[in-house]
Amino acid sequence: MKNLKIITQLKNRGITNPLLLQAFQDLPKDLLISKKLYPYTSNKTTIENSLNIIEPRVLVVAKMLEKLKINEGDKILAIGVDSVYILAILSEICKEVYTVEGNEEYAKWALEVLKNIQITNVFIKIGNEKMGWEEHAPFDAILITSEFEEVSNTLKKQLKIGGRILVPMGPDWAHIIFEVIQRNSTTEYAVEKLKDNFFIPNPKILPEISSKDYPEKEIIDEIKTKAIAFKSIKEYPINQLLERIGNAQVVLLGEASHGTSEFYLTRQEITKALIEKKGFNFVSAEADWSDAEQINNYVRNQHTKKNWMPFTRFPQWMWKNKEVLNFVEWLKEYNSQHQNKTGFYGLDLYGLENSMGLVINYLENIDKNLANLAKTRYACISPYMSDPAIYGKMVVSNQLESCEKEVLKMLVDLLKNKNKLNHSPEYFYAYQNANVVVDAERYYKVMYYGSAESWNLRDFHMFYTLKSLLSYFGPQTKAIVWAHNSHIGNALATEMYSRGEINIGHLCKEHFEKKSYHMGFGTHTGTVAAANNWGTKMEVMNVNNSLPKSYENLCHQTQIDTFTLPLREKFSGKKLRKLLSTPKLERAIGVIYRPKTERMSHYFQAVLPSQFDEYIWFNTSKAVTPITTSNVSTQLLENHPFSLIDE
Repeated sequence: MKNLKIITQLKNRGITNPLLLQAFQDLPKDLLISKKLYPYTSNKTTIENSLNIIEPRVLVVAKMLEKLKINEGDKILAIGVDSVYILAILSEICKEVYTVEGNEEYAKWALEVLKNIQITNVFIKIGNEKMGWEEHAPFDAILITSEFEEVSNTLKKQLKIGGRILVPMGPDWAHIIFEVIQRNSTTEYAVEKLKDNFFIPNPKILPEISSKDYPEKEIIDEIKTKAIAFKSIKEYPINQLLERIGNAQVVLLGEASHGTSEFYLTRQEITKALIEKKGFNFVSAEADWSDAEQINNYVRNQHTKKNWMPFTRFPQWMWKNKEVLNFVEWLKEYNSQHQNKTGFYGLDLYGLENSMGLVINYLENIDKNLANLAKTRYACISPYMSDPAIYGKMVVSNQLESCEKEVLKMLVDLLKNKNKLNHSPEYFYAYQNANVVVDAERYYKVMYYGSAESWNLRDFHMFYTLKSLLSYFGPQTKAIVWAHNSHIGNALATEMYSRGEINIGHLCKEHFEKKSYHMGFGTHTGTVAAANNWGTKMEVMNVNNSLPKSYENLCHQTQIDTFTLPLREKFSGKKLRKLLSTPKLERAIGVIYRPKTERMSHYFQAVLPSQFDEYIWFNTSKAVTPITTSNVSTQLLENHPFSLIDE
């Protein structure tokens, strides 16, 4: 385990319990090198063989154990753990470990693995997980790692007085609030709610990954055979695409950079067709909720000027460009003829100050007492709004007490007073803004623990927001997502997952399965709008030619300038998926581009046909055009969201 730097990984995720740290350190070596096949994931998968990093869900469960505060010699009941790692770790700490499993095949396999490494204090029962194991009660602690809608009295009564249950509560794993239930007497229980975004279920949909190398010429020839070429964006074969999308509820449209015109324009043409021909209800973008709220109000012809301008925070050009402006004007015109029914929303968690202000402004008009309470609750974090990262650094270095409980209480207050506050669009926006405050407060703290933590919190927030929008607008609602390839592709098909990172693409695949359609983009060379470092001036930079042994280079070698490549087996056939299923390099340019260190800074390993359902290719591409006074021919209206433009 020392070779895996497990202690560093755990500490980076805020785990400090010495019992947990030592148990991970002491995991038997034989557990890690077992060749015995895991029973129900994939016939090719062996038990964590030759790992470079511990499987992300194990780290998630370790964080749950940290919150549960287990002690040496405890008698513990574990429900839904589904990890032989965790059972082995618990056996090191606890006197007796009882677990209830619904899958008999897995239970037999786990017992056999544990027996082989001489672990004898773990007992597994096949049965109803929600009923616990009454015959061996009472327990010092109960760990539940699968989502529960409610915890039964039968299960709660299996706790000792003073014992604790940790359970993810929610209708499904996409809407989880952790609860710690402590038994204070024979009849009394105390409940503490923790809003954590680290819950990662075991994946149901696994990528097909090959280890076989195929000749480049064979791969290129097959791409050429299956690629659907088009001459211009306006001539993109949209009707064929709509047939492939079928009855999808969510269509996710990516981009290989945050500053390439062709990606934006193609994404917008596809979006228009989805709205006009398939009745999609809204666009949800990798943008701040509070900023996008102004765009939503504008395109639905309900705009009133706010006391701040949207998209003024770095990177301004990502949304404040001529490409997006033209789409915004199109959507406004479309809505004026269709009952203002199609919305535009932001999925991201930045814009903390604006979101706090919008919550207070809403409550001022509805309930003065709650408005004053919000001001009091948010006063804790308000002094740090000019640079929230300073707040996060001060909290993690113990120079400042966390405001987490105060901002979470405000979210709970909004939920408790839902009926009194009138469940209107205005209430929904206020609730979402309050949710931004909660997750942003956590984000600025966890960004100091490591990139995986902050990345996951952000993508969980985006997914929760998408789910909330779908829930709010009703069961027949259909959504379009605009975000970077690294967000909308399935993380399990990339090296991201080995770093403990998931994304909205993975979460959508798990939740919507075949009813989510994911489209990535790529380019060989051209120009891009980006900055050298965070917060520095945007430049139009030349994009390096794609590297050998990358998907981009294979597409370049087809000598087809622009094409779309279906990747689902039904449309691509087995051969193309097989040839592309050996991991290769893939390029990702965000708002920062560093051409001199491009291999290290911008490439990662991926398996394209498991990452996306379709891939759109532009051999040469150009930068987006930021809005400036010199390139907007018509004067923007005073209350237009983009009316404050760059000189």
